[in-house]
Amino acid sequence: MIRPEVADFIALGTLPSEDDEPDEALEVRVDRAADLLELVERPVTDEEAHALAACFGHDECFGVAWRLLHLVETAPHAPEAARRWREGLTR
Repeated sequence: MIRPEVADFIALGTLPSEDDEPDEALEVRVDRAADLLELVERPVTDEEAHALAACFGHDECFGVAWRLLHLVETAPHAPEAARRWREGLTR
């Protein structure tokens, strides 16, 4: 079962990219994502972690992706997607 606060974050979809055209909408979306992550009580379940891992974008999303990674890693069996995202940034 996925908790409502996790579902709210997932509903935002993939995190935006730092390369997106900066505008007020981007700022609002990034701030909303960061705020929703703070509402999620740790640890997350494996089911939640897998769903959250689908929200990774292509970059750090102004630091929000790192917060997401740390949240996903609280699951008992953190998904492989989190590790692949981290490794993709270091290449």
